[in-house]
Amino acid sequence: MAIKVNLERIEELSNLISSIGIKTIYYIEDHDNQFEAMKILYSGTKHAGYVCLLAVSNALISYRLSMKGEDYWLLFAKYFSKTPPSFFKALDNIINFLNTYKVNRMLLKQKINRLQKFYGSRTSRILFEKPWYYADDVTKLWRELARNLNTSLRRKTIVFSVKMFYYAYYASTGIRISLPHEIPIPVDFRVALISLTSGLISINSRNLKEKVNLLLAKYDETVRDAWGIISQKTNIPPLNLDALVWVLGKYVSMKCNKRLVVSKTINYLEEEIFKRSLNKLMNTLVYEFFKYC
Repeated sequence: MAIKVNLERIEELSNLISSIGIKTIYYIEDHDNQFEAMKILYSGTKHAGYVCLLAVSNALISYRLSMKGEDYWLLFAKYFSKTPPSFFKALDNIINFLNTYKVNRMLLKQKINRLQKFYGSRTSRILFEKPWYYADDVTKLWRELARNLNTSLRRKTIVFSVKMFYYAYYASTGIRISLPHEIPIPVDFRVALISLTSGLISINSRNLKEKVNLLLAKYDETVRDAWGIISQKTNIPPLNLDALVWVLGKYVSMKCNKRLVVSKTINYLEEEIFKRSLNKLMNTLVYEFFKYC
């Protein structure tokens, strides 16, 4: 089965994203539901270290969810916004949350084991007590998380945890960290699907579900590399590109009804994100992201 990274589409998408620019992506991040969740968490607890600790903890186990990621993070934030900041109670509180809400139960033992490894590391304690230590250089957090969990630096949950730390620190302090280009995009269902619907990657198969599963199981490195090239060409870090893909991909699904997805996405961006009609560039980007839907 042939897989191809389409260099022509990389060029076209890179030019379009470059024209949109990092400031627009920052604006989108400011209205991302995952960032909103971090604001709710800080508003309730007023403890930057606790927010950063919880953000990273939850990101490490945010896979195989039984609800949309946006909704899951808002549920998590509302629950923990009512808990008093405590390093020693954080792990038990997360386990209680997982047992109370049946939305992150798949592979539960594995997830609890990951959390126990994380909370047994100095990284978790530093996050709680001195989150600015990692804000000065997020690659330290990135490398420590991979080492603590004995996994790859490029693993989805590891890089996603850095993104959520970025959101948590910004929500708690008002300081937006400059993200490095070396941390790759988290390759999840949404990123894999948009890599296909945008024409960035093509696979010689008629079945969309099969294509997505192949990207996630076997060709995730190809997806990272493709978005990495776009990152280089646009000078926008992959984790910032992920926010763009994540927000614009809110309504994409395996059904991939192009007209419906484009319509819902434009409506969502106009009503919930920008609060105005989209400009020509953003309109074009929506169409280009779902061009091959």
